[in-house]
Amino acid sequence: MRRRLALLLVTTLVLAACGGEPSPSPGPTAEPTAEPTDLFAESPEPSDTAEPTPTEEAATPTEEPSAATKTYRVRKGDTMWEISQKFGVSLAALKKANPKVNPKNMRVGTILVIPTG
Repeated sequence: MRRRLALLLVTTLVLAACGGEPSPSPGPTAEPTAEPTDLFAESPEPSDTAEPTPTEEAATPTEEPSAATKTYRVRKGDTMWEISQKFGVSLAALKKANPKVNPKNMRVGTILVIPTG
């Protein structure tokens, strides 16, 4: 009987120490959180046929082309020498007509002025 009384007393003390009621947990905050974004969802698909647009500086000749001039859009693998030979002009004349274009590093899509006459 003493053991049962002691066990009942210990159980009562343990339950009383716990408080009986659960402690309130912090509720959700009122601040909205930013939703994560998918960085790859808005990326364009690469294309084999797309060419970069020429830079404004390289695409615009220093002088307006006259009626006697032609233009040529640089393609992959073109060199200024090959372009000059294709149109029958000297390399020096082609360089002079396009002073802002670096012949060693032409970008695909750059518009070259082809001098004629």
